[in-house]
Amino acid sequence: MTGSIRERLDEAIREAARALGVDGDLPDLELGRAKSSERGEYASSAGMKLARVLRQPPQQIAGRLAETIAVPDGAAAVEAVGGYVNFRLTPQWLQKLVMHVAATGPRYGAMDIGNGERLQVEFASVNPTGPMHIGHGRGAILGDSICRLLEFTGHQVQREYYVNSDNTQTRRFGASVYARLHGQEPPEGGYVGEYVTQLGEMARHDLPGVEQLPEAEAEPKLRMFAMEKVIDQTKATVARLNIRYDEWFWENTVWETGLAQGAIERLRESGYLKERDGALWFGPALQELEGEPVQKELAEEEDRVVIRSNGQPTYFASDLGYLLSRFEVRGFNRVIEVWAADHHGYVPRMKSAAAALGIDPAKLVVILHQMVNLKEGAAGSASIKMSKRAGRFVMLDELIDRVGSDPVRYFYLLRSPDTTIEFDLELAVTQSNENPVYYAQYAHARLVNVEATALEKHSRLPEQADVSLLVEPWELDVARQLAFWPEVVEDAVRLLEPHRIPYYVQDLATAVHRFYHAGNERSEHRVVVDDVDLTRARLELCRAARHTLKTALDLMGVSAPDRM
Repeated sequence: MTGSIRERLDEAIREAARALGVDGDLPDLELGRAKSSERGEYASSAGMKLARVLRQPPQQIAGRLAETIAVPDGAAAVEAVGGYVNFRLTPQWLQKLVMHVAATGPRYGAMDIGNGERLQVEFASVNPTGPMHIGHGRGAILGDSICRLLEFTGHQVQREYYVNSDNTQTRRFGASVYARLHGQEPPEGGYVGEYVTQLGEMARHDLPGVEQLPEAEAEPKLRMFAMEKVIDQTKATVARLNIRYDEWFWENTVWETGLAQGAIERLRESGYLKERDGALWFGPALQELEGEPVQKELAEEEDRVVIRSNGQPTYFASDLGYLLSRFEVRGFNRVIEVWAADHHGYVPRMKSAAAALGIDPAKLVVILHQMVNLKEGAAGSASIKMSKRAGRFVMLDELIDRVGSDPVRYFYLLRSPDTTIEFDLELAVTQSNENPVYYAQYAHARLVNVEATALEKHSRLPEQADVSLLVEPWELDVARQLAFWPEVVEDAVRLLEPHRIPYYVQDLATAVHRFYHAGNERSEHRVVVDDVDLTRARLELCRAARHTLKTALDLMGVSAPDRM
């Protein structure tokens, strides 16, 4: 049973279309999950899709397809309804699937989609100018779960945090620490949070005599000291969320190695850089402003300017060297970036820069995510505009302290990245079925518990499970959810959408709880009964579901406890 059942059904319906005389390229026959379970598990609009080619009514084509389709392993019954072809998974196939999943264990669903592709995922790389706030946590968790999915499906993944160490914001940060060290207010546009004062006092202790140095000499030392302290704190914070990085890549590296200078020279020679107002601009981005006066500070146009009029490079200049580092020096086939949505305007410029440097822009994949709001139960949301400079933010560590790492990870993955998250603090700590984290983890704990109970009641159970005994609707419902898992993984990886995993976990947990409650309503439906063969069959189902549920939670970075 390799691959997903959806893939095998899709191949079967395509072969049937060929048998009906369809030559050349086949249209998308739109095989997907059926909208209503009454029609089965999968449906295809093949009758309508092939009507123009075969010049027959859609209903007639669907009927001919249903008669022609040869479903492998008797996995599904086929039925034509209107212009649709519906597939209903058979109990016999679902029973065999249970044995396969139980035997495969945690690797069930782990297709080799990547074929060893070397790629990098760079995520949560915020300016090292203060602690991570709750908005930053979304990018960190999203990126980490993408890495887990890619690793699960045969990709060689390198996880990277890019430390923006040499830009306007970090210099303002250094100047702010210098001001606080001397009991002064930070400069305009500087950072005013209490943590800046604390960093100043730490520097006074760890850098003896730094307060005696002139600002031009002290600021670079204070800047680097403060950034290193912030990065140390960042490392500790992400570790609490079970997030790891393979590399913490400092921006200044691209200048020290000459990569940034090399990238700029390459663009200059190929005519992509233009002089304007004393600054050096990236030509394709400059065209966006043709005919318009430049009224903003050049610092605010760093995504277009390469070298400012004062001779200082921008972070865009550093990013040019960073592109070469990843694609040419380190040879990644693909780079996936996870950014906050306020960087959306930077995406086309980075892709243009990649193309100008001779890099396929399709290999630079950018995922944008929206912001996070906190909500305290029925009282409504406490919407906070995050700003490290203004000292106005909720630290990610505070949220982890309040609800724990599992709810933080689970709730952050519950929504598509393009949707704002309303994080319900009260719900996240509630031990009830309304809390999706508790609901999923409790399902896993129940599956572990029934296995322990079986060993207590029966000293010996059959080594081989007779899965033909799994005939109850709630038993087959669990098996049906197991059948969907490989395609959920495949879609989540191909679309880079980890939020599909918690959706699936909810469905599988619901089937597990229904299966468990059937035994509460009637004792003969319990997992552990006097009949050792029936107990062993249901135990096989429990093991298959437990393995799959734990794997799904692992891909989310959420624990699967044995007890609740």
